Amino acid sequence: MKMTPLLLTALMAGLSVPASAATISLNATVRDFCSSAYTAVQGCTPHQDFNNNGTGSRPGAVKATLGADGKPVYNNPTTSGDIFSGAANFDQWYRDTPGVNQTIATTLELTETSPGIYQYLSYAYFPIDGLGWGNQGNSHNYHFTMELHTTFTYQTGQVFSFTGDDDVWVFINDQLVIDLGGIHGAASQSVNLDTLNLVAGENYDFDFFFAERHLTGSNLRITTSIAFDDNNNVPEPGTLALAALALVGAAGARRRNSR
Repeated sequence: MKMTPLLLTALMAGLSVPASAATISLNATVRDFCSSAYTAVQGCTPHQDFNNNGTGSRPGAVKATLGADGKPVYNNPTTSGDIFSGAANFDQWYRDTPGVNQTIATTLELTETSPGIYQYLSYAYFPIDGLGWGNQGNSHNYHFTMELHTTFTYQTGQVFSFTGDDDVWVFINDQLVIDLGGIHGAASQSVNLDTLNLVAGENYDFDFFFAERHLTGSNLRITTSIAFDDNNNVPEPGTLALAALALVGAAGARRRNSR
């Protein structure tokens, strides 16, 4: 195979493409629950924490450090009685519990909206409509939790911002950095990673926990300069270019050997 100048230029251009991706796909786990106000779902035990009558923000509902199993630890806040029904029920939020929740895999895709800035935005975040225990007589499936776990390489200047409802807890390096616990409208918090005593160039864990527990809406907005590790492991353009060069070389070798 003859290597023309045009082909060589195209391949070398591919090698110089930055590794930064236009999207980052993060695998997530959703758990569907039956509302405390709905008992018509066969085999599902209504959960007291979902669609109860309490509302309001409740910071401090989980401890500042993840548990040994990588899950939030209930903190038994004194003001939480109308929203949280205790540690045993909370422990079911992010753990598979037959007869109480159903587990569904999903993906959260962040899009690069400007150089180095990634965002996910939904004013109607209902990833399991019609799935799991179903919508329970509502227009959407409102009663679920979502968690995702990934890693990233810390670089100075990185920021993570969230706006949404209901409960949201974000942990970086196993430490709580965003606390939006409670049943509430869309609320916002941000964390500047430069304040977390991280080491530039080192890899760290990122753990995100979300809950939708009421019937008034479901908002989820992430804006960040963190380039999370993409769970789908899509080859980067430079890698594809190297593969193309290898194919060209192999084709040339076959041509030479056939003479």
